[in-house]
Amino acid sequence: MAANTVYRSDTAGVASVHTANTGATIDGGQSYETQAHHPSQLSFAASSMQLSSTQVDLTEIDGGLAMLLERSRQSLNSCKETVSFLKNRSKVEEDYGRSLQKVAQHTLKMMDRSGAGQSTQYAAWQRLVEVHETLASNRMKFSITLSEMSDYLGNYVKTKEGVRRRLKETEQKYQRAIEDTEVLLEKARVKYEMQCVEWEKLLVRSSKNDAPGGGGGGGPSSALSKTKNVGNAVSGIFSKHKGTTPESLERMGQEAGVKAKMANEAYKRLLHQTNAMRRDFYDAQLPKILASVMGLIEEVDQFLKFSLGKYAYTYESAVLADAITLKPMDGSGVGMVEMVGDIDSKADLDAYLQATAKSGGRINRASIPYREYEMSSVARMYANPKHIFGVPLDVQLERDQREVPMLLAKCAEAVESFGLQNEGIYRQSGQSSQVTKLRNEFDLDAEQVDLCSGSCVSDINNAASVLKMYLRELPGGLIPPAQRSAMLEYFPSDELDDGHNTQANYSRDEDLGLAQKISGLADAIRSLPQTYKTTLAFLFMHLDKVQAFQEFNMMNSENLSIVFGPTIFPTVNDPTNAALDIRRSAKLVKFILDNRKAIFEAV
Repeated sequence: MAANTVYRSDTAGVASVHTANTGATIDGGQSYETQAHHPSQLSFAASSMQLSSTQVDLTEIDGGLAMLLERSRQSLNSCKETVSFLKNRSKVEEDYGRSLQKVAQHTLKMMDRSGAGQSTQYAAWQRLVEVHETLASNRMKFSITLSEMSDYLGNYVKTKEGVRRRLKETEQKYQRAIEDTEVLLEKARVKYEMQCVEWEKLLVRSSKNDAPGGGGGGGPSSALSKTKNVGNAVSGIFSKHKGTTPESLERMGQEAGVKAKMANEAYKRLLHQTNAMRRDFYDAQLPKILASVMGLIEEVDQFLKFSLGKYAYTYESAVLADAITLKPMDGSGVGMVEMVGDIDSKADLDAYLQATAKSGGRINRASIPYREYEMSSVARMYANPKHIFGVPLDVQLERDQREVPMLLAKCAEAVESFGLQNEGIYRQSGQSSQVTKLRNEFDLDAEQVDLCSGSCVSDINNAASVLKMYLRELPGGLIPPAQRSAMLEYFPSDELDDGHNTQANYSRDEDLGLAQKISGLADAIRSLPQTYKTTLAFLFMHLDKVQAFQEFNMMNSENLSIVFGPTIFPTVNDPTNAALDIRRSAKLVKFILDNRKAIFEAV
């Protein structure tokens, strides 16, 4: 800061600038108290802030203050760049210190895990890690110092930017006040001249009327000369006073003279005030502002120099501390080279072999046994599927160790649980995609199929359709051909009606006798293999449960026989008799349903 410049902030918050010469006060947001500077002192050296033989008087240069303000802005920008540098350098040092510390700690931890024990290499590593931890600590301290310097310098710059801004605003306030006064002065001057012109016109007019000849070419030569000087500027005004009397012209001239004098007084008064304000600004206030700005520049530059010097000293101290850590100079410790030189690799290897040989076991030379891969249950299911579609009934029941096919048992259970009151059960078909999906699941592993949830519950016809599909695709059918023919013999084709007399369809059972048919069918069923016999009994027991709910599902024995007749007793490969065989098988199934208990109790 300049030796003759003092900055002070008022406690009342009102800024003022006082000088020993004038005692002038400038209101603003900050106060600066400066001692008076003679204009010869307010100069700026071309190569230095110090006064020298080559100087420029800034008070005499238009834009001198702007030049100083620009120079102060450059100084503050240099401080800002220094703040940014210190902050970034602090971040670099912090990252470096943390990274070095992390690497050192990680290395020591890995050495502990490696089991190096009390080897000389491990001891050297411990000491090297301690050195690196010290280096990391030094860098962290250096980073904190740089951060503090950056914050302090940043706050200083903000403060001085406020000082510069208020000095600039103070100068602008004076300039605006002078400009406003000069505008008022110009208006007063124009008004004064206009009043003088009007007065002059009236004087000329009055002199013409008073001259001999009544306004002709006579009159005093001075009046005529004045009239010629006025020229065209006043020629048009005479029309305003045309026809007026000499007395009126005299009165108007007197009034114009009074107005001209008043305008002259106002003009002189404003001129005096304006010149006084300009003298006060250029002779007193501007030098003080220039001195304050120069003091600000000197202070900022000196503080920046001090901050850079402090940074240089701190950096040198940090580097020196690192050097002393790496190689102590006072003999209090050894350097990194000596630490590494203490490693005895041969002794470390001997100690390791002796320790591991005691704890090591014998080599196992036995052959490695075979270990079969344990597949998951799902994978085993796909690798070894238990097909049931297209597999003979006795083969799949023997394989699965069951009396009744799993598909028949599960589908029957689902229908009995959810579909007994479903209208048209077994007559209506399920959704093709869902039926196909269920078929594939049953053909993979019937035990894993769950019909009590999902789409089967929402549409029980899917399970019913799978059951019918299974019976249709059963190789050899549910009843072998020999027993099938024997059972159909009890229902010859000549007993079938033409389809118009339904009640007479079964009235001819008396021809052979009801007991004879029951006995014959029981004998045929009895001759079946046990697996077929059990499965057939289970199926008809299930269908009997379905027809028990015929008032809800509309599936009586006749409707069920139409659905299951061709399924249980498939037709022969004779298209001419296919329709007749279907009707015979339907009649046979209906008869078994109507007499299920009697037939199967006789088996």
